[in-house]
Amino acid sequence: MDTPEKKQKIQKQGTEQDDKLKKSSEDIAKMIHPHDDDPDPTAYMGNYNFPQMLFAFCLGFVTMFVLFQNELNEFKGCPFPEHFQNESHSAPG
Repeated sequence: MDTPEKKQKIQKQGTEQDDKLKKSSEDIAKMIHPHDDDPDPTAYMGNYNFPQMLFAFCLGFVTMFVLFQNELNEFKGCPFPEHFQNESHSAPG
């Protein structure tokens, strides 16, 4: 007669085969319908969260504004072309 140990081994083998069959059928189903995957929970998250992005935007904006103001204060105006400086105001004729 079979001992209980042998029966357990046979049952384990049967469940292992069933698991392998289920897994292979799931793999085949995924190959047939690859768009049926589970949705990715991080798909719309991005690399940074909103407060970090807001801080980076504000820091960049303020930095560029300060640099612009410094450049504007140092600006002396465009040089007036020599052509206009030496031109006479007489009417052509």
